[in-house]
Parts: sequence; structure tokens; C-alpha cells
Amino acid sequence: MEISGKIPLIKIGAYVDNVKKNNNIGSSSAQTPKSVQQGDKVKLSQTMRDVNAAREQLDSIPDIQEEKVAEIRDQIDKGTYRIDGKKIAFNMIREAFIDETV
Repeated sequence: MEISGKIPLIKIGAYVDNVKKNNNIGSSSAQTPKSVQQGDKVKLSQTMRDVNAAREQLDSIPDIQEEKVAEIRDQIDKGTYRIDGKKIAFNMIREAFIDETV
């Protein structure tokens, strides 16, 4: 059924009323339909299935690398953790250039 026109809500209301009359909805003598209609079906494209598979794989990766956190925590506790300022500066500059080119 296609619902169109200037006043679609009136047509929707008429459609709902018609369905209620045909199915005896709301009456005490409502009967079970003889055949059950199947609902809508969705068929996803291959690209969408690939995206969903990738999303599932990403969701399985933990947000926190527990081993790395434990290693750094141990170094901090022992007083051996050192920050490499040159490495941090290099990575910041590299990221700035990457952001500009994208």
C-alpha cells in the first residue's frame, strides 16, 4: 500500500480502521489468523557485512593495554621510568603534519 497525497495522516487513519475491521481487533470474538504473515526482511550489502565484521573485531580489542600499563606502573614504582622529550616532540610534530595533509 502506498500512502501519499496532501493529507497522508487521514489515509493512515482510514487504513488502520480498515485493518482493525478486517482483523476484528479489539472485539471479544477476535480469532487467531489462519496464516501468520512474515515480517519485513533486511538484506545487507557485502560492504555492510564487512563493516559489521570489522566493528566486531574492533570491539573485541581491549581499550587498555593491561601489560603496557603494568610495565609502566612497575617502572614508576621503581623510579626507572624516563620520559623521552625528543621522542614526544617528534611524534607531536609528525601528528601535526599528518593532520594537515588529511
